[in-house]
Amino acid sequence: MNSFDIQFHNGQFHLFSSKVSYICELHKDAWLLHRYWGPRLTAYHGANCPEPVKRTFAAADPEEPAFSLEMEPQEFSCPHQGDYRESSLALRRQDGWPAGRFRYQGYEITEGLYAPEDLPHIRPLDGKGAKTLSIRLRDEASGAALTLRYSVLEDSAAIVRSAEITNEGTGPIWVERAFSALLDMPYDGEELVAFHGTHQKEFQMDRRLIGHGTISIGSTRGASGPQYPPFAALCAPEATEHSGEVRALQLIYSGNHCVRVERDQYDHLRLTTGIHPEGFSWKLEPGKRFQTPEAVLVYSGQGFNGMSQVFHQLYTERLFPRQWAGRTRPILLNSWEMCYFDVSEEKLLPVIKEAALGFELVVLDDGWFGHRNNSKSSLGDWTVNREKFPNGLTPLLDCARENGIQLGIWFEPEMISPDSDLMRAHPDWAARFPDDAPLLGRNQLVLDLTRREVQDYVLDTLSGFLRTYPVSYVKWDMNRHMTDPGSASLPPDRTGEFFHRYMLGLYRILHELTARFPEILFENCSSGGGRFDPGMSFYMPQTWCSDNTDALDRQSIQYGASYMFPPSAISAHVSAVPNHQTGRMIPFETRAALASSANMGYELNILDLSPEEREQVREHLALYKEERDLILGGAFYRLRSPFDGNLCAWMLVDRKREKAILYAFAASYDVSSLSAVLKIPYLDQKKLYVERNTGRRFSGEELRYAGLAVRFPQGDFPAIKIVLQAETMS
Repeated sequence: MNSFDIQFHNGQFHLFSSKVSYICELHKDAWLLHRYWGPRLTAYHGANCPEPVKRTFAAADPEEPAFSLEMEPQEFSCPHQGDYRESSLALRRQDGWPAGRFRYQGYEITEGLYAPEDLPHIRPLDGKGAKTLSIRLRDEASGAALTLRYSVLEDSAAIVRSAEITNEGTGPIWVERAFSALLDMPYDGEELVAFHGTHQKEFQMDRRLIGHGTISIGSTRGASGPQYPPFAALCAPEATEHSGEVRALQLIYSGNHCVRVERDQYDHLRLTTGIHPEGFSWKLEPGKRFQTPEAVLVYSGQGFNGMSQVFHQLYTERLFPRQWAGRTRPILLNSWEMCYFDVSEEKLLPVIKEAALGFELVVLDDGWFGHRNNSKSSLGDWTVNREKFPNGLTPLLDCARENGIQLGIWFEPEMISPDSDLMRAHPDWAARFPDDAPLLGRNQLVLDLTRREVQDYVLDTLSGFLRTYPVSYVKWDMNRHMTDPGSASLPPDRTGEFFHRYMLGLYRILHELTARFPEILFENCSSGGGRFDPGMSFYMPQTWCSDNTDALDRQSIQYGASYMFPPSAISAHVSAVPNHQTGRMIPFETRAALASSANMGYELNILDLSPEEREQVREHLALYKEERDLILGGAFYRLRSPFDGNLCAWMLVDRKREKAILYAFAASYDVSSLSAVLKIPYLDQKKLYVERNTGRRFSGEELRYAGLAVRFPQGDFPAIKIVLQAETMS
């Protein structure tokens, strides 16, 4: 067999790479049934297909009474067709009747990847192939056509799925549910792993048993949200970071979404993901199409670290903006926790000059525009505050250039303040219901990005600013969720389109703006990790993953985020003590270790540093620069989970397995504890490794099976850094 391919034989579609197989089958040339998703198979003969059994209450064809969609594993499902489980597609005709009796029409296999129009997606990659299977089905009564798309990628354990509905009838159709993927499989004791969170406490892991019934997680906030990111994994009960089967999916989308897991009365599992159906509908006129976001499906037989490696490689190579692939990211100093809203030319110029001690970028955060001195005004008025910056931002740019560093800027372009010139000129540009005053969140309203003229305003205003002030970095923030999803531009039969049209408008802005300014590094933010998802990562290669900079809380936040995203996508800063969010006094070494495990920066007033502290910071910046290529370009592995106890540990290793950096953290000191032993199964077993600080030598085999003993010093919040350098074994 080829290293990757899509084959159709005897009614079976077999997608495979060297690492995964995905198989579905036609039944009587009409129904599409799921058969297998797991390790690569060289051949499949239906060994896992259960014998059909006639069941009481099961809806069936009289000519085949034992065949019922209620009991068959499917690739999609519509309501009222005999399958009472969670459906993935719901359509309504103009006369009010449901549509959905889809039957198979044909298929097409094409080279490369399908790029959904106006949506972020997995990109093609030069030198690595991909193939796409498009399966077409049709409901004759309504004229609705359904295309299910599956892509397999060379040398990857990922499968990419999406769906497209086309109205081939004579009247409009309303799409009321359109999920991107549905997966059926027999229940075998699997557990569900997902994440929950809130502002300043994102990516908290939740691992649970799956009982009978439906588990539903997701967001109806107008954003993917920190509460439930668009990710879920089914794992074997014995699965760990290092071993066991994991089947995971993630939606490439930034708006309302849901993941649902159902275990039915016959012990079947159904896993679905897509746009959240609550408040959603889409009027599809004849000849028009509706495309769902893509879902990425990942299989791993090497536990959760194996799963993460697939996501990390796929997103690095095929999702993040091309121009930032493998490119050095600057070490930044952000003004927020230094000044908050109280920024000015007088305050920033000395900071920029002092930042030359080793920083590469200074970011001017919130407070520089309009008449903004707090969160109550000026969003939408992206003009420089001349009281704070009487000469504009040119002196800051000149000072940065003279000191060999770059300047960055903060925007929150999707929002509008009631107290703003923009609101006074265009009060109808705020999203709202027609007969109610809109609710405020953080003293602000949401711009109606469903409207083309509002999108154009944001594009033109930001483009004009960025041409006037050629900064090198933009922090794109979004600090509230939606409560009034209404637009004056949408007629009554299209009000359910608001949330998705908003996302399409936002994606258009991001696509055009990043294309106009490809050399600017855009960083995603939503009060931290409130919209940290693959959709935003398509346009912005890194995300400020939490407003919480506390080095203890950050352990679990960054640990959780690493399940999906590599260190290059996760921004982490060294901040002052006592910490502004928790009040904790955490040692500098621990704060530096947390930030150095990702895309590192600082968020404190460097003008207040003592000579000893200044030298400490300078040495840290120099060391991070030496190790930056490994940290941002190597492989990241989790070794000990902070969700399971007092310890947290992870490792970064270069692609040749020649150098590794291991960080271990303890939340508190335990007088009764002995050394922690960390097994490290990710080095080359045939090599010897020298520990930099002690000169001790260990074999990769020894570290894999026996482990490495780590003893923490006295005191709370300690961190240990261990650097291992390979020597060739004689």
